[in-house]
Amino acid sequence: MTTFQEAIDTTKATLAAVPIYCGHGYDSVHDEAVALVLAAARMSATTDKSVLGAVLETTALERLADFVQQRAIHRLPTAYIIGKAWLGPLEFVCDSRALVPRSPLMEVIAADYQPWCTRTPRHIVDLCCGGGSLGILAALNRPDAVITLSDIDVDALNLARENLLMHAPPNARLLRADLLSGIAPRSIDVILANPPYVDGEDMQALPPEFGHEPNRALAAGVDGLLLVYRLLAEAADCLDEEGHLFLEVGNSWTALEEAFPHFAFEWLDLEWGGHGVCVIAQQELQYLRYGAGSE
Repeated sequence: MTTFQEAIDTTKATLAAVPIYCGHGYDSVHDEAVALVLAAARMSATTDKSVLGAVLETTALERLADFVQQRAIHRLPTAYIIGKAWLGPLEFVCDSRALVPRSPLMEVIAADYQPWCTRTPRHIVDLCCGGGSLGILAALNRPDAVITLSDIDVDALNLARENLLMHAPPNARLLRADLLSGIAPRSIDVILANPPYVDGEDMQALPPEFGHEPNRALAAGVDGLLLVYRLLAEAADCLDEEGHLFLEVGNSWTALEEAFPHFAFEWLDLEWGGHGVCVIAQQELQYLRYGAGSE
């Protein structure tokens, strides 16, 4: 007989020996072990410690063995193995049609876009929305605004549709578009943009777990800014004059600064973790287009 505590300890030891990379929604090997054991037992992630002394059923142990093999041998992210992930307070359906939700932009949503936005947002766009986690968080945070979840990838939008059906925010809609091509000029107050931004060097160095995520959602050319240059120009047109772009570029933040040496980017100090997120006002985007990038 194997108790929950024993199963967690054994799973943790196996994963630590690999060692796996923790960066897809979990902070530690212990957290991943707990998630796998609870999922194998088909129990809620919020199950409390009172279960630790209970014995796992044989079927649960068999599922756990399969889960551990997928995680330790094949290096699938835990979120893909159990089919769900969490961002902020919400659970989402999660599979390889989109990246595992982990964007630090969730902190911007939780802060209600303050102190940058001086008026209530009426139209918010979750750009390159993937599975839709940011857009759904934005919709539930601002039920008085219209939220557009936009992506060019049909598979990602289908996953986002499943998550919309699960959370049912009445103010959210899906849009298939190439960046902001489907958005009317001056119609947006906030853009939450998490485009592909991994540069060529970093793509070669990524841990195996990233190989199971869609490459099209990660790789962004030699400098990681393949889509960002066009996005900056399109955002300048689509944002209202008082609008703001919140842009995540991760490690490619240095390349962005080098591309626009005369512009002082405002990089956010994120209490919940993450880096490479900046905020740019619409008027600053106009300056980037016509002034800051030129010598």
